[in-house]
Amino acid sequence: MFQDPDQFIREKLSKKFLSINTIRDGVIAALLIALQKKEERTGPIPPVAQWRKEKSSELRQIASDAFASIDAPFEYSTLSQLKTVTDILKKASDWEHFSKQEKDDFDSRCQSLFDKFDEDD
Repeated sequence: MFQDPDQFIREKLSKKFLSINTIRDGVIAALLIALQKKEERTGPIPPVAQWRKEKSSELRQIASDAFASIDAPFEYSTLSQLKTVTDILKKASDWEHFSKQEKDDFDSRCQSLFDKFDEDD
């Protein structure tokens, strides 16, 4: 899904407002970046393009299941529901094994995305 998750986020953050679905995809991209950094810190990963494709698919499925678990739609959820799902994604990704920097970077990216929410969308 993401050839370059960092570029995806930068591109989206250049916009004035974002839809909730774009923010959801940005959260997944931000977690993908954090996961990649964690994996690279703990050992070599398979070819990056393949790894990203597999991980982004896995994260989308976890997100979809998380939305369903809180009776929220995957498409066009509320910001509050997305924040709950973000917490579920963190737990599902062994958040306690991320470095402080990886956690801070993820949280900062997510907050920047959340701040761009266009409530009229």
